[in-house]
Amino acid sequence: MSMQCNRLTAFLLLGFGITLFLTHTVIEQTTGQSSIQHISKLSKYLPSKTANRWADLYVAEANFPETTYMSGVAGFNYFHNLYFANGTFLIVTSDPTTLPSYGINGILSGLQDPTDKWHNHWAAEEDRIMIVSPTEAKERMLLGKAAIRKSGVSMMFNDIREGSQSSFLNHYYHFIGEMFLGLWRVVTAAGEIELPSRLIYKALSPDWRDHAGITTWFQQAVLPEAEIEEATIYEDRRKSGVTFLFDKIAIADRWAAHRAGQEVKFWNKANADLPSLAVPLTWMNPLRDQIKRLALAEGCEMNRKNSKVPIVLYINRQLTTRRLIDEDEEELVDEMEKLANEGVIEFYNEFMEKLPRVDQFCLAMKSDVMFAVHGNGLSHQLWMKPGSAVMEIMPVTGFARDYAILGEMMNHEYYAIHHNETFPVEKWRKENGYGVDQGPDFHSSRITIDGKFMAGMVRKLVSTRINLVEPPLPWK
Repeated sequence: MSMQCNRLTAFLLLGFGITLFLTHTVIEQTTGQSSIQHISKLSKYLPSKTANRWADLYVAEANFPETTYMSGVAGFNYFHNLYFANGTFLIVTSDPTTLPSYGINGILSGLQDPTDKWHNHWAAEEDRIMIVSPTEAKERMLLGKAAIRKSGVSMMFNDIREGSQSSFLNHYYHFIGEMFLGLWRVVTAAGEIELPSRLIYKALSPDWRDHAGITTWFQQAVLPEAEIEEATIYEDRRKSGVTFLFDKIAIADRWAAHRAGQEVKFWNKANADLPSLAVPLTWMNPLRDQIKRLALAEGCEMNRKNSKVPIVLYINRQLTTRRLIDEDEEELVDEMEKLANEGVIEFYNEFMEKLPRVDQFCLAMKSDVMFAVHGNGLSHQLWMKPGSAVMEIMPVTGFARDYAILGEMMNHEYYAIHHNETFPVEKWRKENGYGVDQGPDFHSSRITIDGKFMAGMVRKLVSTRINLVEPPLPWK
């Protein structure tokens, strides 16, 4: 009887141990290897405010931590423990040498000189940001006796409209593809993958809400847990007289990028330095997975009709002023349809502006190859699966690197196309190092393309993507 009890006890303990293990761990696939992690890791993509939100909400002066610079390039900078008091950000550190060499010049801008026709912006002064030691902050009484902690990742966009000069935030590419993506890249470059808890705007809402509604859709649908703080909230915080401590904050400033950036000055693109930041190959997964979950919930069919036939998406711009000449466009579509009839590709010829929002993103996510005339629709390459290819059609007289930068950051196979040839990277620069010009026909309806050449490019690109598959969600 005693032996039976011992066996029963051992069996129950073993069962309890297995149950405890399974309910507290999860197997996660990373770069082909499995690792066992605690079940709490499933929340790693979520804003940290969802867990332990009220712990240490108020921080006493005696417990003020120093600011840590985490990662960044000029115009896109990420900090831990950044202070905000009376309208000024305070980088409180005993060792300012840990900050980037460009200093405030590459972090935050002041307002432009209204008499400056070139719209130059200079580095912000102490009424907006300063670097101080803990001792100096205390002696000058720059911080309060306590601080209110703002937990989770904050993303702040410092750009505002000034006179006739737009902030550029009311545009799919310039907001999501430049400023938001830039901040996401500096966060992931620091080894973190936490979705933002809040988006902070200095701009008034009419200047960051785009007429197509994509930026507002992105914020509400893809980042549903993020708080959207308008300029009025920023002002309320400034006027409150309260000290705030941002656990994690990434700041985007277009003009700081243009002042202090390296590649930026050659291309006139605020995000031109971002490809230099090393990130994991999976850096876009959390954002892409959010869109994918929404698309699947709305009935998006992510799979190919034939598992061995890659999907090719042509984003059609023939309803806009920047477009192909009609005859060339007709030949292009005919050549693609021939490939589809041969069973080489599954072809979609779409006017994105006519499709419901989620359908646009669904198409982009499942496409293996995307091509279009230079335009906003190419921002959809952000949501393509890893290992995809992008071709951008431009007039033979010009080039712009906007979507090439996205292709580089996404690690896509990217080609600029001039009529019947590729325009390779070694030709993108002039002898003085600056990017080549757009040319007189860049925004015209006279752009040309050789349909047969494009068919050959597509045939080659899909041949290496026959076995490309949609990555699974980390959990459902």
